[in-house]
Amino acid sequence: MWLATRLVLLFLLAGPESMARGDATYYYLKVADLAKVGLTHTMPEYPTPVVWLLQLPSLLGGFQMVYVRTFVALMVLVDLALAMWLWLRGRRNGTFAAANFWTWFIFLIGPLVFARFDIIPAFLAAAALLLLARFPAVSGGLVALGAAIKLWPAALIAGLLGQRHGRWALWLGFGVTGIVLVAASVMTAGWHRLLSPVVWQKERGLQIESVWATPAMLNALVHPGRYKIHVSSFNAWEILGQGVSLLLLASTVATLIGGLAILALGVRAWRSRGHDLYAGAMVMTTVIAIMITTNKTLSPQYLVWLGGPLAVLLLVRPGRLPVADRLLVALALLMGVLTQLIFPIFYEVLNVLQPSVGHTLMTLDLAIRNLALVVFTVLSFVRAWVLVGASAPASVRVGSGRPPLPAVGSDDVLPDTVR
Repeated sequence: MWLATRLVLLFLLAGPESMARGDATYYYLKVADLAKVGLTHTMPEYPTPVVWLLQLPSLLGGFQMVYVRTFVALMVLVDLALAMWLWLRGRRNGTFAAANFWTWFIFLIGPLVFARFDIIPAFLAAAALLLLARFPAVSGGLVALGAAIKLWPAALIAGLLGQRHGRWALWLGFGVTGIVLVAASVMTAGWHRLLSPVVWQKERGLQIESVWATPAMLNALVHPGRYKIHVSSFNAWEILGQGVSLLLLASTVATLIGGLAILALGVRAWRSRGHDLYAGAMVMTTVIAIMITTNKTLSPQYLVWLGGPLAVLLLVRPGRLPVADRLLVALALLMGVLTQLIFPIFYEVLNVLQPSVGHTLMTLDLAIRNLALVVFTVLSFVRAWVLVGASAPASVRVGSGRPPLPAVGSDDVLPDTVR
């Protein structure tokens, strides 16, 4: 199934959805100019290690076609690596729910996944969870590596705090990796370049796909003359017009509240008696959802980030998800479909404020996707809060009638009683 769906995605990327290749081409052009422009001024929207990463495809040749194809091939390999890992771990208890979810989730989001590098943070998040029991230092290092690529994954450390045994190793791995990457970044590009992604993000406007742009996008259906959609200097489609400044303020407030919610979850996990991997994966899922929902920017590939922790949920407790958690999985798949419709299939219809059936339908599609994202975020936070508070190492709540699930610090993801 994985092979069949990936062949379809590659076909779409080569033809009907070739628009999605734009970012890979952008990476090539920036890497090609690196020697002339310098590392300090190359892709300042990304952390410095990303530039190092994006130079890898150029090692096979300096032509644009070679670069793009190599980049896509590398992302497919990352996808395959996680799919195989989930399949092998799932085989132990006779279910492939996690691998199947990952396969279909990526397929529904579309070929865009292979033209951008956001599948790497998703892989690192899943790997940090899967390796935590035996290699906490490695898990901490993987979270720091994710932060070096996208910044926000640093907050995913909250999902690993439920393991009481080996916390020192977790923090050691996180701290040492982070310090090494920061030092390397400063030495190669300077302090200004280290902070440039934060400055870039701060100065951006309201991206049309974000949750906070939804009221303006809906209002523009009735009053198109009050709004303007344009490509900003930050390479994003942003909306200007009535009430946008208030929506930006609301996003800022929501981001602060979201940060406090993540901090509260982390403190709750730290103070708990220890909880199982399922709760840890739910915390990670919640952190990612909060980061996406509260932000004034939202690109389609952000949804990929959710895939790693959600797949681990299905790996730990296959076929026995509570109703609320099944809803989370269903919402994730629904958001994947709606996101692919938004970009790249009908994006040229969405970003033009001209009254038409197509624009109306795609704006409604966007609104439904963002509503689903809000519901997903609230529900996942409630579930994470409950799971972290109720879980204890290798124990089951009274009356659940379920076999014990492993603590985060146990030797494996699945106990013998569940295999």
